[in-house]
Amino acid sequence: MTRVELPFPVPLHALWVKHRGGGGIPSKRYQAFGREAWAMIAQQRPQNVKGAVTANIILVAPDKRRRDGDNLLKCVFDTLKNNGLIEDDSNQIVKRFTVDWGMSGPPCTILIHPYEEGLAA
Repeated sequence: MTRVELPFPVPLHALWVKHRGGGGIPSKRYQAFGREAWAMIAQQRPQNVKGAVTANIILVAPDKRRRDGDNLLKCVFDTLKNNGLIEDDSNQIVKRFTVDWGMSGPPCTILIHPYEEGLAA
């Protein structure tokens, strides 16, 4: 199992800035998140997990606003992939994931396990 802590993820609607030619470029907020996440990962030195995985994500909101957890997953999985903790964020690699809201602790904690078919999360 690999455990990694990250900053609170950027929601989906704030990841990209529309580009005039179509598509989008990473927002300043997403770029700042990426730099902070990279520094945190480098400091923690987590093990990479090869092959199919199960990811358990625990989020602790920074304030009492209502939040939509599924809008935060793109940021989390892209960060895991971009930093080499998982091989890819497609359904070929991420076979199962859970998201829980914690009351206290780090803003985002991810537990990555090798996937074992037939086992419940």
